[in-house]
Amino acid sequence: MPHKTNYRDGDSYTRKSKKEGYRSRASFKLKEILEKDIKVHKSASVIDLGSFPGSWTQVVTEHIGSKGKITAVDIQPMQEIKDCFFIQKKIEDIQDIDFEKIKEFLPFDLVLSDMAPNISGIKERDNALMINLVDNVLLMVDKFLKKEGSVLIKVFQGESLDYTRSALKKRFVKIKISKPKASRPNSNEIYIIGKELK
Repeated sequence: MPHKTNYRDGDSYTRKSKKEGYRSRASFKLKEILEKDIKVHKSASVIDLGSFPGSWTQVVTEHIGSKGKITAVDIQPMQEIKDCFFIQKKIEDIQDIDFEKIKEFLPFDLVLSDMAPNISGIKERDNALMINLVDNVLLMVDKFLKKEGSVLIKVFQGESLDYTRSALKKRFVKIKISKPKASRPNSNEIYIIGKELK
């Protein structure tokens, strides 16, 4: 009989994240993508959209060090991370952020989004909600991403992936799809990368 992983107790990545001091297993998804697909230089400015609980922000701070700048945005309050500027805001209200407060961080070299809507199980609804989140990420890309900068967005396989791929093809020189090892095999999530903003 095949062994079933009890996610409540945690799989190997969950245990590894606790052991290494990361806030969630999602850290290892970003670590793999940054190692393989996106090079982040030490003085980079990065924005992490939907940052709670902060695991992606933790990984970014390791990559950019004290010379880089990281802005994190989430509707939920996030425990402080050294050298991170946190904005508590609903992603749909992202355009209302007072960017005067972070003008020294602009433009961004990298826009990250590990956001997903609350899943209802109704495919059409879930895709529509995911596309709405993607549109908010694209708004940040269009307004604040540096020329030749990169974006990394979580989507669902299917309609939201097709929509996002098409949107990124218009904006970026290179597009890549990634399914990191830390992403659960039975999960519908997939990551799309846009590199070298036109």
